Amino acid sequence: MDLNKSLQRINAIGNAVERTVIKVRDMEVGKIYEIEKIKAISTQYGRGIVCEIAGNASIFLPQRMVKEMEENVIDQLNNLRMGVVLNGKMANTIDNVNSTLEVIEHFYKNYNLGDVSKIPKITNIIDANLRQIKSSLAGSISVGDKRHLAAMAGKMERYKVLIGQLGKSIAGSSLARRPLVEWRDLATAFKTRVSTGILVNLGHKTLGPFFHDSCKLFISKIRGIFPRYNSPLKTNFEFCAEFVKPAINKNNEVLACREFSFLTKNFNILSGDLNEASLKQLFNSNVVDYLMDRLMQFEEQDSGWALSKIISLTVNVNSVTLLHASSFIELPKEIKAKKAVINVKNNDEACFGWALSSALFPPARDSDRVSSYPYYAQILNFDGISFPMSLDQLPKFLKQNPNLSINIYGLTRKTQSDYVTVPIYLNTEKKANHVNLLMIQQNYEIEKDIENNDTAHNSEEPDEAVRFHFCWIKDLSRLVRSQLTKNRGKLYICDRCLHYFNSIDKLRVHELDCKLVNKCKINMPKPGSHVYFKNHEFKQTAPFIVYCDLECLVKDFQDDETQNTVKYKQHDVCSIAYYLHCTFDNSLSRFRLQRGEQCINWFTRELEEISNNLQEYFINPVQMEPLSDLQMLGYNASTHCHICEEPFLETHVKVRDHCHFTGRFRGSAHQSCNLRYKVPHMIPVFFHNFSGYDSHFIIKDIAQAIPGKVTLLPKNKERYISFTKKMENADVEFRFVDSYRFMSESLDNLASYLKFDDFKILRSTLSHLNDEQLKLLTKKGVYPYEYMCSWDKFMEKDLPEKTKFYSKLKQSHISDQEYSHARNVWRKFDIQNLGQYSDLYLMSDVLLLADVFTNFREKCITTHKLDPAFFFTAPGYTWQCMLNYTKVKLELLTDVDMMLFVEKGIRGGITQCCTKYSKANHKYLDEKNFDPSKPSTHIMYMDMVNLYGWAQSQCLPLNNFKWLSESKLKSLTPETILNISDNAAEGLILEVDLSYPQHLHDRHKSIPFCTHCEKTAGYCFIMFHRICYVS
Repeated sequence: MDLNKSLQRINAIGNAVERTVIKVRDMEVGKIYEIEKIKAISTQYGRGIVCEIAGNASIFLPQRMVKEMEENVIDQLNNLRMGVVLNGKMANTIDNVNSTLEVIEHFYKNYNLGDVSKIPKITNIIDANLRQIKSSLAGSISVGDKRHLAAMAGKMERYKVLIGQLGKSIAGSSLARRPLVEWRDLATAFKTRVSTGILVNLGHKTLGPFFHDSCKLFISKIRGIFPRYNSPLKTNFEFCAEFVKPAINKNNEVLACREFSFLTKNFNILSGDLNEASLKQLFNSNVVDYLMDRLMQFEEQDSGWALSKIISLTVNVNSVTLLHASSFIELPKEIKAKKAVINVKNNDEACFGWALSSALFPPARDSDRVSSYPYYAQILNFDGISFPMSLDQLPKFLKQNPNLSINIYGLTRKTQSDYVTVPIYLNTEKKANHVNLLMIQQNYEIEKDIENNDTAHNSEEPDEAVRFHFCWIKDLSRLVRSQLTKNRGKLYICDRCLHYFNSIDKLRVHELDCKLVNKCKINMPKPGSHVYFKNHEFKQTAPFIVYCDLECLVKDFQDDETQNTVKYKQHDVCSIAYYLHCTFDNSLSRFRLQRGEQCINWFTRELEEISNNLQEYFINPVQMEPLSDLQMLGYNASTHCHICEEPFLETHVKVRDHCHFTGRFRGSAHQSCNLRYKVPHMIPVFFHNFSGYDSHFIIKDIAQAIPGKVTLLPKNKERYISFTKKMENADVEFRFVDSYRFMSESLDNLASYLKFDDFKILRSTLSHLNDEQLKLLTKKGVYPYEYMCSWDKFMEKDLPEKTKFYSKLKQSHISDQEYSHARNVWRKFDIQNLGQYSDLYLMSDVLLLADVFTNFREKCITTHKLDPAFFFTAPGYTWQCMLNYTKVKLELLTDVDMMLFVEKGIRGGITQCCTKYSKANHKYLDEKNFDPSKPSTHIMYMDMVNLYGWAQSQCLPLNNFKWLSESKLKSLTPETILNISDNAAEGLILEVDLSYPQHLHDRHKSIPFCTHCEKTAGYCFIMFHRICYVS
């Protein structure tokens, strides 16, 4: 067959297959030919080829298929784009199924009545892919690939349902009565997976009804699954939905559309949970509430994505290896020595019953003998409970014994001889008879992570059965004392959070609040802990700092309609520049700029060169210069350390401190302070608006092209406060920081605050320019961002017209004054083309940023004695400035109840959504709006700003936190409390009961007093972008 002729034919009808780019690879030599170039090839191929379609994964075509392509080229290409299995194989299942999903989604979204004949073909393609996925899942592939394939199978099933509904609507079936949620079984990916299903959304627009219908189907499915397995089930859910970026203009145009999924935590379904009410409660608490919280957090914190379309809810049901407790097991000798646990030597499998009997009827002696206790079945209701006891039967047992509550603990082995007690099951409410049980096992392995107390097996293959045994914890304090404190006195232990108290009264007060956080382990600071200023090394000036900026070509995006994301503009970096500023030797300062497709790669190489060149200055300090007579006199007369500003005592060693970069003497210092007074081997790299824009273009290359670790400080998934690159081949790291987080104004405004003499870096770097040219550069120029859409634009020899500077993002033109400035710059600098103009614009931006931030640093160092270049943001800098200036030592709370007490008082800002309406009526209005017959009224709108700033400038608590005694509490009255001065040496944090008079309800209904932080009943969830949203 003449492949050249065939491919020419394919090329001629390329538009029929949506401008698909086809590449043909010679299987022997590996060379790739594109259609445009293959016309010149007339070689007769006697072997198969590999087609790569639209950048997707390669698909192998045997020689037979190449010949068949001659007859029906379009169908073959469509089949390829849909990932149909050819020759019984797929070169890469995951990539091919992804390709298939794209085409199927495109078919569904662009469906019209003329496509009805294609529905059976599409359905067959889906079935073929589902069979391929099922076959792959049964093979030996990684867990990650299994999960990926299972997720794609869910999407396949969803589109199978949706496309099937299209066929029914054409056939005339009534869709009005169709279910809006449908369950579809999926291929099982794991051996412990009992069932995987997907709840497909077929019509719900809001979350509440979707979850309601999903809950009904879930309950029905679980009730059918459970009887087939003699064990509880572990279940989790994955919610999938489509989100959109909010509109940025008055036309409400959507910027982007993307799918996100949210995975819930596992929860167990026990035999006692099979009634409808219990299953509904489990679904609502573990799925609905959890997902609602996640979705609200995601919308508020993750860069403005808004829920647009509900897609599906995937259900994963797994079997659980039960914890059974049976016959007698000896206590570990370390636990037995504490004499805190009663271990009954039973010969049957009812250790659970005997442990409860020992707790409810403790004997005077022989506590380990069965004969010392009443028979467990005579004192408790064990109807329907089988032995050995398993945890899934516990809810049923407690329901049958309403006056009994049980906590169960286990042991983990920290070292060879050290065991740690951890909670396994905590009862939600303490009853009249409360028992703490210890569940021990036959053998213990040393745990690497003692925080992980999940006793169910998490592996895909069930482990061999482990024997367990129940004992009664007679004294919890004795059992856990050694893991909490070395205090030998009497302790009262909270059996929820395992914190201890010195009196039973304190424990009882604590338990009231601890119920709210009983699933959270709280680690408190050690007694005597304080926060104070100790980062004295930040008083130095960072020796090196890099200022950067980049420019992009803003291209019209060639949108692939089969993708989920609607993309508006594509930004490709076309140039990048930096200025390396050295504070002690200006000869080391330099400016560099690169324009071209590989400019980011060039930038990474420049950073490597900088790190290699500058590490010598960090690791090889300059020797101290000899002190002058005057300096020697000052050193001998000094009484305070110039670093910590504390006095020299007789026990202190006084030394001379010098700059390691210049050798200059800086002052007298404590020897210990001098040893710690080192400049971090860190070079800050500043971009203006790094978080919102520049970081996205450089982080991948910084992470991959340069050897070394990258650490992130993210604000959310799409914005970084900073990231740090540790250079593997040099003892230096680069910290990328956003200057906008220190100075939240445009560079143009910031530059306008400086005088001409303040632009020292710009003037020294461009010293060859005259003052007129330099003054032009001290004002930020204008740039035709959206006009610069291709590399050819750089060769244009004239400044674009003013209309070409229009910004669709800002929806505005530049002013006549700004355009006149651009023309003046073009003329004064004798610019020959737009490339030179772009380079000059970028260079001025970088140098302006360098001068602006250098002036900011100088003022901060002069005023606050700390260099902001060492910090990430202005709030972090001001916090350290406060600690340094005030010299305050803030005591940290070490009492868990104090922390809970204070946390209950945290309010935050009041959020409300309301429509305000008031109409004025007075003589100064026109006749149409003034009604003399009605009372005269005026409108005044008042608002108080900076409430947090005002509060933080008042007297704040410092130390000596303590609970008030009973006598002191009784002496407090409303009058004495209100008469406490705002500047009093001692203040109070009070918990009070307030009555809200009925007559104030209507007056205060718009903004009630004394608000508190809580979740309201029910949820109000907006499905699309919030316009003019008040928060």
